[in-house]
Parts: sequence; C-alpha cells; structure tokens
Amino acid sequence: MDRDGLVKKIAEIQDEGITSLDLSGAELGTLHADVTDLEWLTELNLRSNELSTLPAEIGNLRNLRRLNLSGNRLEMLPAEIGNLTNLRRLNIGGNQLQALPPEIGNLTALTWVFSPSNQLQELPDTIGSLTNLAEFQLSGNQIVVLPPTFCDLESLTELQLSGNRLTELPAQFGQLTKLTKLYLQGNELDMIPSRIGGLTSLAWLYLQSNNLTSLPDEICHLISLTGLYLEGNDLSELPRDFGELINLTWLDLEGNHLTEFPAGVRHLSRLIQLNLRRNNLTELPSEIGGLESLTWLDLEGNQLQTLPPEIGNLTAVTELHLSNNQLTALPCEMGNLVDLVDLYISNNQLREIPQSMSNLIHLESFYLSDNLLTNLPTEFSDLLEREILYLAGNPLDH
Repeated sequence: MDRDGLVKKIAEIQDEGITSLDLSGAELGTLHADVTDLEWLTELNLRSNELSTLPAEIGNLRNLRRLNLSGNRLEMLPAEIGNLTNLRRLNIGGNQLQALPPEIGNLTALTWVFSPSNQLQELPDTIGSLTNLAEFQLSGNQIVVLPPTFCDLESLTELQLSGNRLTELPAQFGQLTKLTKLYLQGNELDMIPSRIGGLTSLAWLYLQSNNLTSLPDEICHLISLTGLYLEGNDLSELPRDFGELINLTWLDLEGNHLTEFPAGVRHLSRLIQLNLRRNNLTELPSEIGGLESLTWLDLEGNQLQTLPPEIGNLTAVTELHLSNNQLTALPCEMGNLVDLVDLYISNNQLREIPQSMSNLIHLESFYLSDNLLTNLPTEFSDLLEREILYLAGNPLDH
C-alpha cells in the first residue's frame, strides 16, 4: 500500500468514527507518521508488513488496547512501547526479537501477550510487573532461564514455553496458582521443582521431550490435573502416590524407561487414554483392571511376557496395542473386551489364542502377524470370514 492509499484508508475510518485500523499484509515496509499520529486509535493491526524497525513515535498511540505486530522482521522494540499503558493485547509473534525492553513492565494492563517464534534468550526482570497477564505465549524462542520475578505473574492461567532451552524452572514457580494450562515440552529440563505441587488449579501439563529422570512427589498434589504428557523423557519410575491424581483422563508416558507401573493406578478411575508405549515394562499390576473408564491403551514395545487376568475388566476399551512385546500367552479374560474395535498383538511369541476371543464381535482389525501360531480356534471362523485378521509371519497349518 502506497502512502496515498494509506491516507485514504485513514480518512475513511475517521469519517465512520472507527477507532481500529487494519493494515495487515499492506507491505508498508516502514511505519509512517500518518499512523503514529493517530492518538485516538484503540486497535492497530500491522501483521505481515516486512517491518524491520518501529519508530519511537509508536509510543504516541497511548489509547491503544490491541496491537498486532506479528509476522514482521523486528529485531527489537523501542523503549517507547512502554508508553502504551492502556494496552490489553500484544501480538509480537513471528519476528526476530532477541530481547524485550525493560519498559515492557510498564504495560500493566496487559492480559494477553503472544510472542512465539522469535529469538528471545531471556526476559527482563520487569516482566513480573504484568500482574494482570492471563495468557503468555513464548513457544519457539531460545530462553534458557526465567527471572525469579516471572513468578509474580499471579494472574496467569495459560503459559506456553514449549520449544525453548530451559534447563530449570524457578523454585518459586508454584506461586502461579491460577495456572490451568502449562506447556513445557521440547526444553532441556532435567528436574521439576517440588513447589510445582502448589499449582492446584492446573488441568493440563505438557512435559514431553525433556531430560527428566524423575518427578517430585509433590506432583501428586495437582488434584485438578486432567492431562499429563511425559513422552520422551528418561523416567525410570513414577512417584509412589501417583494414584492420587484422581482426575487424570489422559496420561502419556511413551518413550521412557519405566520398569513397573504403580499399583496405585487403580485410583485413576477417570482415565480414558493411557500411553505406555516403548518403555521397559515386564509386567502389569493386577490393579490395572480398575481403570474402568479406559477406552485406549497402548503397551506396544515393552517386554511384557504375560498379562494379568484383570485386564479383562477394561470393558470400555476400544483400541488396544500389545505388539512388539514377548507375550507367550493371553488370558482367557481377553474375551471380555467386547467393545474392542482395533486390536494389535503382532510380533510376540504367541502359540495359541484363547477361544474366548471369538466373543470380540465388534472387531474391525485384529493384528496377529509375526507370532508362532500354528492354528486358530474353530470359533474364529466368523473373524476369518470378515477378513479382519492379519496373520502373516505365522507357521499356520493350512
């Protein structure tokens, strides 16, 4: 948009009494005084304009409540940004920002800040002054450490820090008691502070792809937790009181080094999805049969040799993954899982299948490839006729 077009657009909104100006994708390149003189503006959208700098005069727009600077090439924000004390929402995502000015702490009316996909390495100490901030998106930066003042953001309900380089969290992190969603996946965390137990409003916790070798016992105090994602860490065990997380519905532990699953699992009666793929489990506790709400269970890629009969109590399960274990037999109680739709038991050491599994009339796919089966129960004739059995790699008698 050339300057004439810009002046025309500004005149149009003035005539209509509109206080918001949308210049997204206008290829401005430079922010002219025609815009920074509009002190009556309450909303300004400058997304995707190839801006590499902002003039100090941006600070003239003291009535702004919303400012979108995303998708530009900004490497810094001028100190005068701190003049915009009425700002409620600030979007600076997808730029090349390496730091935020200390004056950002003046914007105490902010409730929402969106700053992913920049090059931020640290945050100013003044960030703790943003005590009305409810949502803070910082994913995809290069932040190594958070300042202690970060824990003064007492209004935060959602915090996204995924894809940074965090090696630790401040000890006072548990002060953020209003947090309901916390995204920390893809960092370099090797421990979680014990005070995380103070986040009793937390419903969703994402910790995938870190370097965690253990979890603090206090994580079991997160009584509101609904989803816990721990895929791709180095956990060898879970806290003894893990079963106290009674509101869990989604639990992902794929790709760790767990050798056992705690018996306290029986208390997780609301669990819907459980992912234990690619661990080192050799057995399951009989208490797993208490997961009465479970619909999806993945145990693929462990070292299981047997399954407890109580697995037959999981009558709500529709998808079950047991491939790539060392199972030599299945309990006849597997026939109780009458709601199963997809069943995967390939690459084990099964020599026979319980006759009772012919009861699984809702199956749409049944994978038994690469076992040691020489025959199937005669009751499997219906499953064979429906062509849902996958039997390649077995020494079946024909």
